[in-house]
This record gives sequence, C-alpha cells and structure tokens, in this order.
Amino acid sequence: MRPTASAVILVSALLVGGAPSAALAVERDTVSTPTVVAGAAPTVVFADDMQRTVTTGLGGASGAATYRMSDPRAFSVSGGVARALMRVPGTSVAASPSGLTAVDTTQSVAFTVPSLPSFGRGVYLNLQARKTSSGFYHVQVVVDPKGAAVLEALRVTGSRQVVLARTTLPTRVRANTPIVLQLSVRGTTSVAVDAVATVGGVSTRLAATDASSARLVVAGAVSVGGYLSSSSSAQDFVFDDYRVAVAPAAAGSTGNTPHPPPSQAPTPRPSPTPTSSPTPSSAPSPSVPSDPSSSSTPPWDESGTRRQHGAASPGASTAPIPVGAVMVDGSARAGGTGSASAPFSTIQGAVDSATTGAVIVVRGGSYNENVTVPAGKRLTIQSAPGAEVWLDGARSVAGWRSAGTAWFVDGWTAEFDSSPTFTRGAPDGTTSGWQWINPGHPMAAHPDQLWIDGTALAQVGSRDQVHPGTFFVDAAADRLYIGSSPDGHQVRSSSVTKALSIRGAGTVVRGIGIRGYATSVWMMGTVTIEAPDVTLEGVTVVDNATTGVFVGAARTTLRAVTVARNGLLGVGAHLADDLRLENVLAVENNAEHFNQAPVSGGVKIAKSRGVRIVDSAFVRNDGSGIWTDQSVFDLTVAGSDLVGNLGHGAFIELTQKVDIVDDLIIGNGGNALKINNTGDVQIWNNTIVGGNRTINIVQDSRSQADASVPGHDPRRPFPDPDMPWTIRDISLGNNVVGGSSGACTLCVEDYSHRFAASELNIRSDGNIFQRTGALQPAWLVVWSRGAANMNPFVFTTLEEYRTTTGQDVHSISIEGRPVTTVTGSLLGDVPRVGVAQPRPPRAAAWWTGAADGVGARMP
Repeated sequence: MRPTASAVILVSALLVGGAPSAALAVERDTVSTPTVVAGAAPTVVFADDMQRTVTTGLGGASGAATYRMSDPRAFSVSGGVARALMRVPGTSVAASPSGLTAVDTTQSVAFTVPSLPSFGRGVYLNLQARKTSSGFYHVQVVVDPKGAAVLEALRVTGSRQVVLARTTLPTRVRANTPIVLQLSVRGTTSVAVDAVATVGGVSTRLAATDASSARLVVAGAVSVGGYLSSSSSAQDFVFDDYRVAVAPAAAGSTGNTPHPPPSQAPTPRPSPTPTSSPTPSSAPSPSVPSDPSSSSTPPWDESGTRRQHGAASPGASTAPIPVGAVMVDGSARAGGTGSASAPFSTIQGAVDSATTGAVIVVRGGSYNENVTVPAGKRLTIQSAPGAEVWLDGARSVAGWRSAGTAWFVDGWTAEFDSSPTFTRGAPDGTTSGWQWINPGHPMAAHPDQLWIDGTALAQVGSRDQVHPGTFFVDAAADRLYIGSSPDGHQVRSSSVTKALSIRGAGTVVRGIGIRGYATSVWMMGTVTIEAPDVTLEGVTVVDNATTGVFVGAARTTLRAVTVARNGLLGVGAHLADDLRLENVLAVENNAEHFNQAPVSGGVKIAKSRGVRIVDSAFVRNDGSGIWTDQSVFDLTVAGSDLVGNLGHGAFIELTQKVDIVDDLIIGNGGNALKINNTGDVQIWNNTIVGGNRTINIVQDSRSQADASVPGHDPRRPFPDPDMPWTIRDISLGNNVVGGSSGACTLCVEDYSHRFAASELNIRSDGNIFQRTGALQPAWLVVWSRGAANMNPFVFTTLEEYRTTTGQDVHSISIEGRPVTTVTGSLLGDVPRVGVAQPRPPRAAAWWTGAADGVGARMP
C-alpha cells in the first residue's frame, strides 16, 4: 500500500491495562526529509554523522561524548556509517551516548539492512529512552526475511514487556533501503511515546500514551541498537545520522554541551561493502525482545488479539490427585509400582501397567520418552498439582572439543528421516503448489534440532557451512558440530522422534508440556491422536521439528492448547469429524519455513465434518492461520482472532456449509479471508482488515465430478451431493471490511468463466467498507460476469456497485481514513445507525453482541 500525499490515516492503537492509548498515521512524504516527531523546539544535544574510521567500537562524535556499548567488538565505523554485527542468534547490541540522561527526549537515526535476514523472525532495529536499571521505553522496527516490517512501541521492566502499540508498515523493506526511525518520549503524569518509521518516502506514525501505574517517569539514558532473533542467522545492520534532542528546560541537565543542530535533516547514506567484525559476546544486554526459549513456556506475544489464549504454563495445573492414581516420578528408582511412595520412573511404564480408566499423575521433571497409549486403554495422564512436566525430545550433550572455529562431539548416533512429504522415502514434489521445500531453506525437512541455553541454532548441510548460530550433523562420522562456543552453556539436541501416540479411545491428557522432538514430516505429528473421543487440555506443544499435533479420529477436543514454533504446522487434521478447537493458540508455526503450500501454518484440516473452531487465536504463522481443504463439511470459525499470519488469515477451500462469525482478521500477508470453491457460507459480524485482498471469493476449474482431482472424501458417495465445490449461496453482513493492499476490497471472481456472481446467490448488506483513498485499492468491488464476459465488473464506488448489482443497500463506504483502531475496534465517529441487518439463524446462534452491532465484538 502506498498512499497519496493527501491520504492520512489516523487510528488509535492497542490499549494496555486499560490505561495507555495510542494513535497511528501513515502518509506519503512530499519532501525528502522525514517529519520530526513531536516536541516543542527541542535542543539537539548529540549529533553523529559517523565521519570517521574506527575498527573496533564507535569512537566519538565530533564535539560530543563517546558511546557506552554493550560490546565494542560488535561495532565499527567506516565510509560515513556505523556498522553493528550480531553473529549470535538471540543476542542484542546497543550503544548509548556517554553521560547523556534526560526525561523528555527525541531521537532519530537512519538504519539500513545490507541484506534481508535469510530465515527466522529477523532483525529488530531499535531506539530506547528513559533507560535505567528499572526499565526503558523501546521502539523497534522488526524486519523479516520477506521484508515485511512491523513498528512497535513497548515498555520494558525487567523481563516484562508490554506492547503499547503495534502496526505493520505499508511498505516492504528492501536490502540497502534506509529506514529512518524516530522516537519521542515526553511527560510524567502520562507518558507520550511517539514514533515515526519512514521507508521509501512513506512514513508510519505510532503514538501511545502510557498512564499506567508502571509508567517510567525518571531520567534515563538513550540508546540505538538491534536484536537478532534466535531463529535467524548472523546479521549486520548499518546506522547513521544519530541525533538526540531534549526539551529546552532539560537541555542543561544532560551533562553535555549542546551541539548545534545540523544544517539539514539527516540524509540516509547507501550501505558500504560489508566488512568483518569480531564476534559479540554471547549475551549482551539488553536483548529486547527476548525470543521464548525451549527451557520453559514463554509469555507468547499475542499483540493485536482480543485476549490471551491457549494453555497456562506447565506447572499451573491444580487438578487434584485422585485416590488410586498411578504415580510417576522421573527421579524414582526403576521397578516402582505406581504408588505415591514407589512411583514409576517413566510415563510409558505407568501406561503399560495401568488398567483402563486409570488416572496417571506425573510429578515435575523432563521425560525424554516416546509414549504410546495402546488401543483398548482409556487413560487420563495429567501433571501433579503445581508440577512442571515436560515430555522432552531433547537431551543434554556434553564432551565438546574445539576444531578451529567450531566445536564437535563424537558418538552422536541420533539419525532421523528427512523425507519432505507425507510419504516416507518419496522425493519432494515438482509441480506448482506441491513442492514442500523452499529452496531458501533446504534443511527444513531435516528433523535434527539443537539449542544452546534454550536458543535454537540453525541446521546446515555441510561442515564448511558451520558458523556461529548453526550446527551440522555428520551422520557418517557419528559427529555433531556447532558453530557457537558451548563453554559455560547448556547444549541440548533432539534425540527422540515422537512424544505421544494416543490409540486408546476416550483418553485425556492434561497440564503437560511437549517440546523438542525430531518428528519427520511423514510421522504426521509429534502428538498423534489415532482414536476417537480424545481430549487434550492445558497442553503446550512447542519447538518440534514438523507438525505439533495431528488429529486422525473423530470427536477430538483440543481445549486451552498452545501449539507454537513447530517446524511445519501447528495442528493438522484428517478424517477428524466433530473436531473441536476451543481456546487454542497457534503462534509462529512453520518455523522451518517450508513452502506455504501444500501444507503449513497454524492449522490445516482436510476431509472432516462438523468442525468447530471457537475462541481461538492464530498469530504470526508462516502460512495461513486457518486452512480447510479437500471436502470439509459443516465448519464454524467463531470468536477467533487471526492476526499477522504471513499467508492468508483464513483459507476456506473445497469446503461446504461454513459459518464465519465474530472473528477478528487483521494484518495478514495474503488474503484476509479467502473462500475458494466453497459454498453455503455465512460471513457475519467480522472485522476483516488488511491483506492483499480483504475478502476474496474465487472459483476455479476444479470439479467435484472429476475423480482425478485430489480432495474427495473416500467415505462419501461419488460425486458427493453435499460437496459441490462451487461458490454458491454466500451471504455477507454486518462486517467491517477494509485496509486492502491489493486490487480490491470485496472480490468475487470466477476464473473458470462459468458463473456470474448474480447467478450464484451471493448476497451482501449491512457492511462498513473502507479504502485508504480513491485509488487504494483501485477497486472497491470486483464482481464476476461469468460466461457473459471474461472480465468482471469493477466498481470504484459503493454507489456504482449498489446501482448495478442491487447489493449492499444499507452498507456504507468510507475513504481516506481508517474506520478501526489498529486492533480492530470500530472508531466512535464511524456512522453505524441503520447499517446492521438481521442475521440469518446460523450466524445469530454464534453472535452474543448487540443486535445493531457491526464488526466483531471487542473488549
């Protein structure tokens, strides 16, 4: 999205703890210099144009103080710019002007990333203010491998990070493209945290007001720096024209002689040829944000969702120990009987001994096991009250020896199958949409995993590729190599393929964590549910090599379950009738960056009937948040949040009878909502903002009557009368729809040129449409004309569309401004009287908001 000069968007951002509020603006600059963040005639007290050469460190700006650095070896200056090199994933670098402390400050700097991150969550470029031992305010631009960028404002106190505001930049970052970041922090009764990020002449503004009791009010240092995600490889960044200004009343309190402001605003310079720099220390401080480690359950970042979702941390369970429970304690001697005084030492030992109906209670600890609940046994497996229990697929590795710039250990015999598809031993596909491996991530299907102090290293395919932050498995020599020093650190590597195979109908698993398993793609999941009537409750499944949980049986319930950072997919399901996902959190799955098709993301469900996904969240998955495919029938997605996924928010494909009600679908990289060859759909009371097409309803040439087309349910008659694979009988009402970065906001197209939208009974009314401007997107609505004309109708105005089609009689369209906050709340000045329409019975059954409500229910 690239707004015109006159297009200005003002919205309010995330409310934190009921106190802070925020606002955002995105605009096209009409001059070459960025707009200065607020502040009444501040005095520039520090200005550094990097006109010097320093091999190690930053030296000092002419006429100004030197820097305090987290690690001088990480910095250098040459060619008019400073360079910072982060060799070790999960570490940060920072530089503060020495002796400069103030309450109210304004900072600006020009960052450049010489090359985009090759994989992982990417690089975080930041400015900090009011920096003391108690905490600091922190603004960062997060750049991922595709150049997508997020601007965030945070308050950091100790290990707690509170997101004050967050938005996605409308312009993608390219290598060597300057990113001008500005931060202003002012006030004490309430603290105004204002930021501007400018990329390619497009400025994105973020403004938060922190009036909470935890606000930071004392003078502190300022700094410029960066953080490297623990899932990314070594990365450098460049910065220049770093300036700090303070309010006039505070200028004398900085301890520095005020430096005259430059004659013009900072002009970002091109990045010079990269130069080598020494390795930074392993844990420079601070490191914001700290990536969640596999050593415990992290406080997952759910910025943009309506509430917290998923499992509580392992150890939070309060389920009582019933009389007669079979006890397990990993520290017990072998040969136990399962009593409280003589517990089993393994979970599998308890399962083998228990009779159907037994409750197995597991005491705290890590269990490096592959557990199978056999057919015919209905068991409950739960953690003891307050006990942190992990089924852990990794074990500690010791005995490292130095080998030049790497370290190795002999006798490593754990070997895993790297077949890249669901068929063991089969090669990757060759046709479009059926290639699993992204050439940029050739090791994705290799299940080996390794962590140093909970930070994941990236696997490489040969010894000569080993460098800091990577590891290599030499299977022929039974040798394991790492490129980061193990000295004084805990090294763990995956040694077991699967955690839990549930073949006993009616089994319940409650309150445990599952992590670190080297599951091959064809094994389907680290946890596989292979019998009906199984429940997972309060379970965390994190950092496994491919799919976290696979459901292959009827009447499964996942309740308060977190699936996070799994290598391919959070939850997969096939032939899983009456599946229930309730309060599930799927976050940052496809961590190995497989291609988004044929399988990836938060959850993918195929050939299943009667599926309910309610009160759940699908956040920042590399792929679609929710994907249903291959003859799913009777699907409900209600009360759920689909936020920041790199693919589609929801991709509903080859599905029939669908209710999408009260969902928040915001900031996704593909279509916000894609309906593909799917009919009998009710899309009511959703807030759907962003995506390259906001609502995209499309028909292709696939026919249910063609047996050669993949996707038929083998349990059903052929052809299946319940599954026409046609976009027919679709109703949309009471939705908020806007923010499209593609060609249209509401798009109805038939690529087979068989059907006109008017013939398909597609109905829409009671909606609030939004466009950034008259030409962004180019069309408000695209409306298929079928066989009559290969080119669909394209409507630039609501009135034109309404007059031609008779649709959206009560809807309104707003241009040139937003209609929601960045988290989806409808702005108070948006007209809504008379907009909402009566809901059809199926949609009404899932709606608990006001009768005249438009958009999703917001807290």
